[in-house]
Amino acid sequence: MSIYTEMSDNQQFACRVIADHARSTAFAIADGILPGNEGRSYVLRKIMRRAIYHGREHLGLKDLFFYKVCDFVVGEMRTAYPELETQREFIGKMVRVEEERFGATMTVGLGKLDELFDKLSFIERAQIGLAAAWKNIDFAALQEKINAEVTEDERAASPAVSFAATSLEMLVENDELKQEAYEQARAGLEPFFRDIAKLYDTYGTPRDLIRVFLEEKKIVFNEEEFNERFDAALREIQQQGDTGKTERKSQISPVYASLIEKSGANEFRGYDAVQIADAKIVAILDGETQIDELAEGKQGSVVLDQTPFYAEAGGQVGDTGLFVSGGPNKTDTTNFKVTVADTYAPVAGLIIHKVTVDEGTIKVGDTVTATVDVQKRDATRRNHTATHLVHAALREVLGTHVKQAGSVVAPNYLRFDFTHYQPVTAAEIAEVEDLVNRHILENHPVNTNIMAIEEAMHGGAMALFGEKYGADVRVLSVGDGIFSKELCGGTHVRATGDIGSFKVTSDEAIASGVRRIRAITGTDAFERFREDERLIDASLGALKTQRDNLPGAIGKLLEELKRTRREMDELKLKIATGPSGKASPNGDEARDILGVKVLGKIVEGLDANGMRQLSDTLLSRLRSGVVVLGRTYDGKVGIIVRVSDDLTGSVKAGNVIKEIAPIVGGRGGGKADMAEGGGTEPGKLSDAIEAGYGVIERMLK
Repeated sequence: MSIYTEMSDNQQFACRVIADHARSTAFAIADGILPGNEGRSYVLRKIMRRAIYHGREHLGLKDLFFYKVCDFVVGEMRTAYPELETQREFIGKMVRVEEERFGATMTVGLGKLDELFDKLSFIERAQIGLAAAWKNIDFAALQEKINAEVTEDERAASPAVSFAATSLEMLVENDELKQEAYEQARAGLEPFFRDIAKLYDTYGTPRDLIRVFLEEKKIVFNEEEFNERFDAALREIQQQGDTGKTERKSQISPVYASLIEKSGANEFRGYDAVQIADAKIVAILDGETQIDELAEGKQGSVVLDQTPFYAEAGGQVGDTGLFVSGGPNKTDTTNFKVTVADTYAPVAGLIIHKVTVDEGTIKVGDTVTATVDVQKRDATRRNHTATHLVHAALREVLGTHVKQAGSVVAPNYLRFDFTHYQPVTAAEIAEVEDLVNRHILENHPVNTNIMAIEEAMHGGAMALFGEKYGADVRVLSVGDGIFSKELCGGTHVRATGDIGSFKVTSDEAIASGVRRIRAITGTDAFERFREDERLIDASLGALKTQRDNLPGAIGKLLEELKRTRREMDELKLKIATGPSGKASPNGDEARDILGVKVLGKIVEGLDANGMRQLSDTLLSRLRSGVVVLGRTYDGKVGIIVRVSDDLTGSVKAGNVIKEIAPIVGGRGGGKADMAEGGGTEPGKLSDAIEAGYGVIERMLK
């Protein structure tokens, strides 16, 4: 008999959940999806967490286990799906990271759930429990049971029993009274569900786990009702902020559909040309309204029958440039000049130019000479081809698990998001830079070919997950395509040497398992190098040192600065703890309040940490007493209250701060022996310190 057949129904169900979700997890991560908080990434995270929860809750698997199950999936499926074996290490690392994170989440979430339940009063718990069970209560049967088991003598002897029996009879006989009782019982459900939904939304505490917890507390909801109330509460709290919102893609505007139907797709000729002398205006838009003409000084959108302007797509920004009147077949005397600020494609086949008419008036039917801003186009092309080289270099340096997760290709920079499970080291960044620059220096030709998507994929071209491709695709290869070969519809340089140079400017994490690199190329990279030289020369001059000694000189300066700050802090502390006015350093400036020494004073020049150190010193001098210190900084107030251990039974620092902090326009809190607070009215700090004596006196009485 197998172990599985000996398991309970719940345990068998848990095994099936884990097996099914492990398959989904392994394939999703191999396809470039990583657990996150939005879209498909959030779906994956929920799948993984459900499996982990079932393993922990029903199978007693307290240690990490899910990554091992996913690895088993890879082993079983690798023959049919070789990409799983390629990504085996990455799948294991990502699942393990998520499993470790969720283990901590469950611990924190259960703790918060305990705190939430402990705050409920007995009446609140009773109301929630009654409302949960209400629909399943058979009041008539309950009344019969009471009548059968409770004698008249027992009713007479116990007012409580009599009241309960009489109340139950009234509920059975009066539907209106029953409904009123139900409404009172369920009054606490909405705020309660909002609170537990916040636990799910903030800490990821699974709803199944929440239901199990409540059942252990004798609060048993019907599953369907629980889910309905939970979902309603979750929608409510998510609508109050950005968390959980999903943006819906806009519907295709009727005007765009009409233009496509009337004029057909406009032709993009920008791969081979940056100027077209005989383009014709087929439509002008003011917002989403078609108009016949656009006058001087006005802004609008223009559609041409053919254009050299690239519409924003695939991360590459849209082209800018000019329209001017004329063309080889110009027959009218119309003259105009139009600035193109951006180019975009709201639907496939429709390229729209956002324009401002600088001179003259443009009309539908006019012929224009359309000229792309060549300088910006060339800079954008350099960055776009460099993006492909970066992708290939990252895969070679970090591993084949790296996949593109987004990009921006602009004239002055490139941004590349990619999947990776840990920070990229300085050595790895340097290796990526070296690899990209080596391929730039080798001046490989950049080739493009149009082919069927099946042929492209069979030939090793990389495609982006989530992108939509037609039957025929444009394949971009660097050199022979061994280093870099991807599907791409953007504009590129003719050879890698045109990029000039490449420099990474930053690397950062933007989500779990996703990092972002920013980089520059061409003249922007050269300007960066020149700016670095200026900064280094200025630093050498200020520190009066040689170039090879610069790091040591900076380190020495920092050590001297730390030592000076430490000496200043010590001096400030000595001044603050010294005598003030007629007081002596032995704590004689403390007042005697009903036999307790209370020291209140304002100190300047100390930060929050210095205030804490000072309060420690003064309290130790008093041995038994209370210290109230205040300081002002940047137009604000900081207050700290300290109470010696022998007095915390009668004087609590947290209560003192709560009474005096409002005087300076703020608030505070803390424990019995130490509390801190602050405010925004420095002019009233003296009043607050003085009020502290009175507060402490009241507590001592």
